[in-house]
Amino acid sequence: MKENNFNYIQWLGGAGFFIEYNGTRIGLDLYMSNHCMNDKGEFKRLTPPPVPANEIKMDWLISTHDHGDHLDIESIKEWFEINENLKLIGPDSSLVEAAKFITRDKMLALNRGGKLDITPDISLEGVYCDHGEQALDAIGVVLNLGRLKIYFMGDMQYRADLIEATGVKDIDILLVPINPAFGNPGADGAAKMTKLVSPATVVPCHFWLFKEHGCGDPESFEKACAEFAPGTKVNVLAIGEKMGI
Repeated sequence: MKENNFNYIQWLGGAGFFIEYNGTRIGLDLYMSNHCMNDKGEFKRLTPPPVPANEIKMDWLISTHDHGDHLDIESIKEWFEINENLKLIGPDSSLVEAAKFITRDKMLALNRGGKLDITPDISLEGVYCDHGEQALDAIGVVLNLGRLKIYFMGDMQYRADLIEATGVKDIDILLVPINPAFGNPGADGAAKMTKLVSPATVVPCHFWLFKEHGCGDPESFEKACAEFAPGTKVNVLAIGEKMGI
């Protein structure tokens, strides 16, 4: 993945994003393999990854929880071989699972209420995430990139008390899941949470990866935002597309 000398967010499919900011490269919940597919063919990828895993150069990899499409163990083995200084960041459950494959000195914990300064101009905040009983310590992540604030919601079902529960405010860009299954909100719920966060821009994700996810519908999300969050710009990215920040 070649640098293009500008700061950007890139959607890599599913819940996965790649961010480059002032030369620092951050992966968010990247899933580039097909290791979630079982012997019955369930949880098969519907869309191929836009780039091979071994072409992704990263300094930091964030996993919001330990589910296989957010903690890609198959690709992690490659990433830590080709990225000498790569560190994994995540809640305790992600680190416990990853410790089966990489050493603890390659990991940093980020739990709810935690904060990490990873460069002089980049800090991360772990915030509450309600993914139900499926991932009890799942986190959302607020990325402070200079003056820009990005809220990566992770797998978060609709919560009317979202702001009180997370403490999130003054967000520029929201990255929100829109698939209507497995503890995620669907188009209307995601649009209502967009209204609560009130970002300048929202980018939908977590759709078109597995049929078992209900797939998600970005057009329905865009229409729901027009109803519930008309002041927010909706940017539906193609898989692999970059958005300047």
